[in-house]
Amino acid sequence: MNEIKKKIMDAVISQFNIKGMKFTMDDISKELHISKKTIYKEFNDKDELFFATVDYGFSAIKEKEAEIVADDSLELLEKIEKLIVCLPDNYKNIDFRRVYQLREKFPDVYKKIAERVESDWGETERLLEQAMDEGLIKRMPIAFIKLIIEGAIEKFLSSKELSNTGYSYEESLNEMINIVMNGLILPQGEDK
Repeated sequence: MNEIKKKIMDAVISQFNIKGMKFTMDDISKELHISKKTIYKEFNDKDELFFATVDYGFSAIKEKEAEIVADDSLELLEKIEKLIVCLPDNYKNIDFRRVYQLREKFPDVYKKIAERVESDWGETERLLEQAMDEGLIKRMPIAFIKLIIEGAIEKFLSSKELSNTGYSYEESLNEMINIVMNGLILPQGEDK
């Protein structure tokens, strides 16, 4: 991917944080000091730009997940927690509490985000199975764990209610995973 595309997608994120879905292509061109024509050379329309930005963001998440899995200083349960709430460093400033706005104006983009949240669980599933095999967490269907986590994330992304809590998206994810993991941890002395 070329550098100008990355800069444009980063500007989309920046403008989204500032204005929510009310930002325009003019806002992006002003932030980057480039013409709209330059933007439209890289992306045919706003939809294509949004789809590319979603893919760009989830690619960064996959890179961060690989770092977590490779980090030998982390215990297994820590890796699981970090994988589930994984946000790349350059995306920690995204105001995900505004994603619900996409649902009405760009439903296909919102659907793509929801699909990406529901997919790419391979490494997390493997580590959950390992934690169950080692007796660190209760044995239960992975699909059940995924439904709980995906349900919470979906609700965070689809509702403006999160904005009313005073919690950032990242804080909300961390509280959610804390609640989930504490519910999964096998009490000492209890059978698997």
